[in-house]
Amino acid sequence: MRKIGLTLQNLSAALLLLLAPSCAMVPARLDRTHALGQANCPFEQRSLHSLLELSLETPNEGDSAHALGHVVEKWREEFGSELSGAVSPDSDSDATTAFRVRFRTSGPAIFPPAYFDELSPAIDYRVRKIEHYQKEGVGSPLRALRENTGREPVERHFPPEAITREVTAILYPGRKSSGIRHVEIELRCALYHEDAIDEGRRKPMAADYSVALGALLERAGKLKKSEVADLFTPSPARDPKLFLMEPYDPRKEPLIMIHGLLDSPLAWSELTNSLRSEPELRRRYQIWHFLYNTSAPPLYAGRLLRQQYREMRRGFDPGLDDPASRRATLLTHSMGGIVARGLISDPGSAFWEVGFTRPMASLELNEKDRADLQEAFFWKPEPSVRRVIFIATPHRGSDFADNSLGRLGRALVSPPNEFRSFYQRISEANPGAFTGAYAELGEGKLDSVGSLSPEQPTLQILPDLPLGYPVQLHSIIGNRGKEGPLEESTDGIVPYWSSHIPEAVSEKIVPSGHAALEDPDTITEVKRILRLR
Repeated sequence: MRKIGLTLQNLSAALLLLLAPSCAMVPARLDRTHALGQANCPFEQRSLHSLLELSLETPNEGDSAHALGHVVEKWREEFGSELSGAVSPDSDSDATTAFRVRFRTSGPAIFPPAYFDELSPAIDYRVRKIEHYQKEGVGSPLRALRENTGREPVERHFPPEAITREVTAILYPGRKSSGIRHVEIELRCALYHEDAIDEGRRKPMAADYSVALGALLERAGKLKKSEVADLFTPSPARDPKLFLMEPYDPRKEPLIMIHGLLDSPLAWSELTNSLRSEPELRRRYQIWHFLYNTSAPPLYAGRLLRQQYREMRRGFDPGLDDPASRRATLLTHSMGGIVARGLISDPGSAFWEVGFTRPMASLELNEKDRADLQEAFFWKPEPSVRRVIFIATPHRGSDFADNSLGRLGRALVSPPNEFRSFYQRISEANPGAFTGAYAELGEGKLDSVGSLSPEQPTLQILPDLPLGYPVQLHSIIGNRGKEGPLEESTDGIVPYWSSHIPEAVSEKIVPSGHAALEDPDTITEVKRILRLR
């Protein structure tokens, strides 16, 4: 880290100001209001057999649905990975009928109980700090959580904090013969299945869309801390990563959320939660999050996102013929919008001509560095990205990057070692290869704050680059609710003249500051745009 002559007191005060633009929320919390075995639970001392009896009184409804949730919880504890088994009456019970239970596992987004390490009824939880979205219907919504230990290859695409799913248990009463009642249970993902067959008829399936997200967010304390800590260290705790937030669905369009400076995917918590509550949107979109260290220039993160996005698509859909592989939307905030430009713009030779004094072919480079440099300056836009939503994006920079607070940030921010060493290696092997405009890049000193200066060559080129393919662009811009000429307005960090892009097919002004993600008008506008075809 570069040193700066500040007292500890002044440094602390300055850091508080520097962090002000961050809009990442504190993670959500779940409070368990009662649990099986506790005095305040309506089924406190029930055995598995008695819970099954209760769940069959009015199957998939009311107290029977609640009891079914505890059946699944207790089954996981007593039977482990078994998918079927016999449950005998209690020794002190008058019951004479035993149960033969079987869990169904065939079909898309249907889970065996052993997939999860924790299962319990969602009705037993109170969600704090985010809205609690639920849907009435048949079945028992569950809190379903799996520790992400990489037990399956696909789990590398899920958040390391945990794998949580919006699961609903459905009970299917079967025949009774020779003193044995047959029962089948199915654990269905509520983001994939809207309905269930109950008593031979298709009915809306009950669902809880917030308990799963809350269970994940309450484990994200380290991620909250790394938003800031990783800005000031060349060795960030987390590598950039594109994450799935639900099982890959070939029918659904990816909605990729890209956070801004001093943020993380936590910034999208309430918007993610709200989108899940909309039937049309949860049927159409699958939400992915891109986590990246925000200390490096945004086009560096854009390069990593391009690579990971293409690898993920080909991994799940080698033929690239799924709807999910043909149409994607990028939902971006602040610097995340500049990251997104790296997927939709065709740079041609514009950046190379400004950044280098001679052709790439004349440079001394190893094979990997040459390929990475080619991708960094002559990248190919991504044809599957059809729409980008920009929220408070500084397309042409922000004067904030050049004022005293911005200069402080530039003195403190430390880009990742991988980024710094790459350009330093090129510069050392090729003296004089970088132009004066990009001298800081060759020295490994260009950081995210400096790259947001209106004087930075990248932002003088990037907004005017042609789009590689037809893409709908939409802007949401804050003016803090202040009156006056729109052209002179600002969200407190980014002025209107920087957020405005003439090629946008829609532009919405919201009475918000830079942290506009949770503004009701922003959420309403995002939903409106996502409903468009």
